[in-house]
Amino acid sequence: MKMKSRFTMMLGGMLALASMAVIAATSPFLGSQSDPHGTLYLNVDQSARQIFPVKIWSVDGQLTNRSDQGMLWVKPGDYTFSVKLGKVNMADVPGLERGANYQEDHDLKVTVEQGKAYYIGAKFSAAGKWEPVVWKTEDQKQ
Repeated sequence: MKMKSRFTMMLGGMLALASMAVIAATSPFLGSQSDPHGTLYLNVDQSARQIFPVKIWSVDGQLTNRSDQGMLWVKPGDYTFSVKLGKVNMADVPGLERGANYQEDHDLKVTVEQGKAYYIGAKFSAAGKWEPVVWKTEDQKQ
């Protein structure tokens, strides 16, 4: 009985490692800027323009496990990012409603090109509602 239990645990562990390797291989995020990439900037505060920092919650429906979300290197391609608000001083938001849910997420479709930088933020309307936007695109600085 113990032998079967150990085998089951080992098999489960190997399957977990294999699935983690597949997820890492399919992740659009890169750990090195030496690979071909576009750069996402998420923490640039443009509160004077009613644009605030965001965090990426998922990419193409797969949850991210990234905590370092100030600047991300991303493989070129078409992506749907699920975006949540970052840290926002709600006193700066126009038309703030006390009962509003600002923890909701919104989708943003971006075609990431090699050598481009994308500045992404949450744009607030006069009514206090927000949506994710690419508020600036430029060639990456070398």
